[in-house]
Amino acid sequence: MNFLVKYWDKILILFFSIVVVVLAFSFAIDIKAKEIIDDSLAQAIVVFGSAKALNAVISLAQGTELDLPFLTVAIGEVLDPINDLIEQFSLIMLASMTSLGIQKILMAFVTNKIFNIVLVFCLTVVNIWLFLRFKKDERVRSLFFKVTVILVFLRFAIPFIGFVNEVTYHYFVKPEYNIEKLNENIVKAKDEVSKVTNETIMQKQQSSFFDKVVEKFDSDYYSKKVDEYRDAAEDSSQYIVDLITVFVFQTILLPIIFLLVLYYFIKGIFNIGR
Repeated sequence: MNFLVKYWDKILILFFSIVVVVLAFSFAIDIKAKEIIDDSLAQAIVVFGSAKALNAVISLAQGTELDLPFLTVAIGEVLDPINDLIEQFSLIMLASMTSLGIQKILMAFVTNKIFNIVLVFCLTVVNIWLFLRFKKDERVRSLFFKVTVILVFLRFAIPFIGFVNEVTYHYFVKPEYNIEKLNENIVKAKDEVSKVTNETIMQKQQSSFFDKVVEKFDSDYYSKKVDEYRDAAEDSSQYIVDLITVFVFQTILLPIIFLLVLYYFIKGIFNIGR
């Protein structure tokens, strides 16, 4: 009993070390975290593909010109702002997919067998040092302890960020910014723009010479076509802005916060005892 009272702190560290080793080699947390990152990456790729598809149909529509006497109405002028936004969104999605790819690499690194063996070795040495002391070992022991704490932090913090992303998205972000629904709306907008473009092309091809002459002087026809394109792409800007908000928050802002926490954690650890 006296032994437990005297060495309770060392016994607690030993128990904590055993729990860390069991969790590290059970991979229960890691499997779920990897699934979350893989699903997020797959979702990002799908959204990126939808945005590029919308960009393609808008680019096609931008080549459509409606010729009035003494005036050319370019449909691209109506769709230019949306297309510019999509191009910026594509860059953000590339950054998001890169961030998720880096998270996959880091997950593979901290769940690697070699990393776990190094972690177990460090924990074993630290626990031995708790009960056995050597001459003039203070500096080495302190450094070894700090490195071990950082390894434990990395081992579980990187998988943990996947769970943080999952929880924040499902409970705080998804009610307002549902990625699946926003992506469906982007696809619908793409289909609408494509439909209007195809109808315009078909109408030009099937029009008789007389109809083409009439259309040349029919301002209502041009106004209607411009309105059709505007209506087809009207809401897509808002959908894209919403998607930018979600992906910047999930894949850029949260990892930056994690890096800041990691930086100050390591800085704090190495400032202990100074």
